[in-house]
Amino acid sequence: MVATLVITTVALWFWREWDMETFEEWKREAGPVSFFAALALLPAIGFPTTPFYILAGATFSLPVNFIGIGISLAINLSICYLIAHSGLRRVITWSLQRTRYKLPALKPGQALRFSLLVKLTPGVATFLKNYIIAMAGVPFGLYFMVSFGITACYAAAFVLLGDSLVDRNPGMGVMATGILLLVIVAVMAVRRHLRAVPRESDDSR
Repeated sequence: MVATLVITTVALWFWREWDMETFEEWKREAGPVSFFAALALLPAIGFPTTPFYILAGATFSLPVNFIGIGISLAINLSICYLIAHSGLRRVITWSLQRTRYKLPALKPGQALRFSLLVKLTPGVATFLKNYIIAMAGVPFGLYFMVSFGITACYAAAFVLLGDSLVDRNPGMGVMATGILLLVIVAVMAVRRHLRAVPRESDDSR
């Protein structure tokens, strides 16, 4: 949450200070295909996604962003899941063993609760969350649904924030910040609820 607020503060600073002429030149030369291809591929190896979302909002129209980010996110999640079940699994497992994150042995009915808790954990890189969920044995459909839904909420807020930077629209900026804060509050509430639910509860009921 702190990182999100810091990023928002920096974005608002750019809203006041950046060189619009330079950005307009970049905007004319930017192509959506290469941009969203990078968004689909680079986060799988650890590149942060938030700057992509803000820049996308500042560069492309909302319909283009809706389609481009949706496709990019779907491809990225699929790539992460494939990597987690490929020969690189050993490398990822070895890397995780050197951190405080451990792969649990999930019991039947725990996949949904586990996936939500991981995706809603603050301070953990998005790509790492994807690998942890995939490698824990969560079915692809559930992994995709949870990861796509939660990430899309964050993406929408940051795209609106990026769009407000170009238009220098304080109303849009306030709305985007408000949406982002609502997402954060919702995440904290859901995570608190999930942690209070007994682990034995069966999400398949």
